[in-house]
Amino acid sequence: MKLATYKDGSRDGQLVVVSSDLTTAHHASAIASRLQQVLDDWSFLSPQLQDLARTLDEGRARHAFPFDPRMCMAPLPRACRAVEVQLGDESGGDEAQAWQPLPGDGLLGACDEVTLAGPAATLAVAPRWIVLSGELPVGASPEQALGSVRLVGAGLQWQQQDEACPRPWLSLAPVLMTPDALQAGERGEGRSRLALSLTPSLAPEGLPPAGALVQPSPPIGPLLARLARARGVRAGTLLALGPAAQPLGEVERVVLTPLALRGQMPLGTLDVGLRRLRRD
Repeated sequence: MKLATYKDGSRDGQLVVVSSDLTTAHHASAIASRLQQVLDDWSFLSPQLQDLARTLDEGRARHAFPFDPRMCMAPLPRACRAVEVQLGDESGGDEAQAWQPLPGDGLLGACDEVTLAGPAATLAVAPRWIVLSGELPVGASPEQALGSVRLVGAGLQWQQQDEACPRPWLSLAPVLMTPDALQAGERGEGRSRLALSLTPSLAPEGLPPAGALVQPSPPIGPLLARLARARGVRAGTLLALGPAAQPLGEVERVVLTPLALRGQMPLGTLDVGLRRLRRD
């Protein structure tokens, strides 16, 4: 199942179900209007959304419409808690990790423009795996934590080393998907067997250089369990995983493409334009 949130003028947007090939969508308002509602009542609402997703994939949804990523907000526009884990190597061990809270109140959509508050030279960017969790009690085991994963996705973390914007923020891919939406060969023990291809483009009409390939995500269960160690985890908690941000330089756009082993794009593409604030 793949879910997105369409812009409707509100802070939280309108939840839509998206077909597995990302070509069509259907409003989910008869089941739930917002993604947070689904996360809060997952056992009851997600089977209904799964039925709608199946109907959509089979071409039997009466009010389906073409899916347009440009209409998307972040799939979860506001997270109750957002935490970033910077991973230094593939082991995912504690010594390789740097944890920090992220602002979850203004997550950006896949095509939302990023406004730079300072010089472009101070901007850094990094691809991120996104994990949305259900409820977890204090001291949950890695197995419990892995079972609480509701949705997975991809995103970009932006960091501007400037007093005007000292904390990083996130843009998210158009859709989030349930772990079972991955093919059997593309999922494993808490790992999303996808690659993130990041392409900075010097100009919208220019030929972009080859993307930088990021390895599949580390096991998610131990990371979520660590997050739940002291205070538990609430439904809708967002975990962002990936390497340290790298300086971006003078670019006009950044494109992130999550690729499956078969070359498919199961989460859509982030295509983010950069705009600089004028300081008179």
